[in-house]
Amino acid sequence: MELGPTKTILLACFVLFSFSVRGQICTGRFDDPYVTIDFGSGPAPGSPISNVPATYQYTAQNCPAEGFYTISNATSFCFNNTWHVVPFDHTPTDFNGHFLIINALPGPSVIFLDTISGLCPNTIFKVDEWILNLMKPIGCNGNGIDPDLGFTITDLQGTLLGQKMTGDISESNSFTWIQQSFTFLAPANGIVVLKITSNAAGGCGNEFALDDISFSPCGPIVTSLFVNSGATLQTICESGQPDLVMNASCNGFYANPLYQWQVSTDQGLNWTDISGAINPTFTRTPTSAGEFWYRSMVTDASLTINSCRFSSNPLVIRVVSPPFGQATNYVYGCYGSTVYLFAAGGSTYEWWGPNGFHATIQGPALPNVSFSDAGTYVVKVTTAIGCFDYDTTSLTIYEAPIATLTPTTVSFCEGDSVQLNAGGSLRYKWFPSAGLSNDTIPNPIAKPADDITYTVRVYNQYTCYDTASVRFTIWKKPKAYAGPDKYFRKGKPVQMNGNVSGTNVSYSWSPPTYLDNPNYLSPIAKPPGTITYTLTAVSNNGCGVSIDDVKLEAIDKLFIPTGFTPNNDGLNDKWEIITFEDYPEAVADVYNRYGQLIYRGYGINYKPWDGTFKGLPALPGVYVYMLNLHNGKPILKGTLNLIR
Repeated sequence: MELGPTKTILLACFVLFSFSVRGQICTGRFDDPYVTIDFGSGPAPGSPISNVPATYQYTAQNCPAEGFYTISNATSFCFNNTWHVVPFDHTPTDFNGHFLIINALPGPSVIFLDTISGLCPNTIFKVDEWILNLMKPIGCNGNGIDPDLGFTITDLQGTLLGQKMTGDISESNSFTWIQQSFTFLAPANGIVVLKITSNAAGGCGNEFALDDISFSPCGPIVTSLFVNSGATLQTICESGQPDLVMNASCNGFYANPLYQWQVSTDQGLNWTDISGAINPTFTRTPTSAGEFWYRSMVTDASLTINSCRFSSNPLVIRVVSPPFGQATNYVYGCYGSTVYLFAAGGSTYEWWGPNGFHATIQGPALPNVSFSDAGTYVVKVTTAIGCFDYDTTSLTIYEAPIATLTPTTVSFCEGDSVQLNAGGSLRYKWFPSAGLSNDTIPNPIAKPADDITYTVRVYNQYTCYDTASVRFTIWKKPKAYAGPDKYFRKGKPVQMNGNVSGTNVSYSWSPPTYLDNPNYLSPIAKPPGTITYTLTAVSNNGCGVSIDDVKLEAIDKLFIPTGFTPNNDGLNDKWEIITFEDYPEAVADVYNRYGQLIYRGYGINYKPWDGTFKGLPALPGVYVYMLNLHNGKPILKGTLNLIR
């Protein structure tokens, strides 16, 4: 058995409890159990108990047979898994808590007897018991006998004081503890006898568990309050704690009330009397951090036993440690830069510092700092409930270097180089590094391939830095491309395809003869025969000269190209048979490797093949051509390459 009252703090017994002896009605409040029969705790099985009559035999087995009982903290797969698996007792938080398991005899049979003493005389008690039908609905082929229990309370002379007949406790699909309750009026000596009887008939079934049989006295409603506050929970900071005054009241229920304030540090599981706290009002003085529950126990001077003490509702005080406010230990900044302060540990932040500095954010910024900003900065770190802490950090301002750089703009020919010269401090770093002989010296050789801007960072001994930049413009060297050599029908014009590149270049064709405009990159030539033209490109910035030749070969007989590149670049975009139009009856066919006709051209109104088939680009590869000039000579046959 476990004895114990309940929990409370600032009390006010605002309603008198009264009851009818005949009806055993509690018009006050049932307090925490004074007695609880919980069958102990520990490893399984538990020891046999004398409360179970000798008609039942104890067994250490987890699954007792009919007429046996055991004390255990769990059951598992009993009787071909027709019992529920019960992993813990009625109170899951009761580690290794025991419960009583009975495989009952045919009823009626007494299964438990106990004498309860020390009850508050002439007081209504409520008895609570928790019952579990161990059998699943599938047990006994679905025809199991359900437990039917009787609970009686008598005095020592056998006078009935209260009873409860449960009726059938039905099976359930999952293990379910069922609560049963009844009340009785305790006799003047405070001693009663509890008897539990199994009333179910014999046969398959009637297997059950019992746990947590408790006796709770009916007493006055005692109310506890914080003075000047209607709340039952207060959260305060450990630093600067105020005294908190609590008050308990029963509204005159007892003629000579006695008070005893208690405290719990485990959320009401265990209570300790506070020495000297025996008045309706209790003043709590500051403590260390933690959660503290307070209640007042009230009784009358004429009642001297613990079971006649009644508890108030608990008042909870949470004492919160101050936050660990922490600012960045050491902060430095370079003259003219932006410095950021930072702190952690709270919900809100407030800063103070030199020159009237004030901020209310976690990480404030100090832009464009000067030497006058150096010094100590203080931060107040506050939690959501108002607890706070202070911390400080020191800001040091270092001088910054002044970067110098020559030259600052450069224009030269591609492939040339120039030496850069930076100054102003101890260390240097150039960005980007491409085209530099060394990116960590003050005077690297720069030879960039394209237009670029180099930036140098000049660092002093405090890692403060300044920057300077130089812009490069690169003049690309001239490059002439006269185009591919070409065949043309003698006496017909031919399109030239020249190209030049480079920065600020001039170009010309030579000889200029037979060209419609020698100043065009793609002039039309109509030479009387084979000729070679030269394209000259000259840099106007002095970056050199480039020349390239193209040969135009005049043809006055049939010529069949062996390949072409139909990519619309103006060079060999069509498969063109030279002098084909001189044969009006001629037919030219092109086949793919599957023998499919891809192209057909005629000598009259000749249109060279553009590399398409049915409006779509033909696949690259080797094709077969067949050329019938219809001039009495054999058909000409060969292959051509379509290149993309």
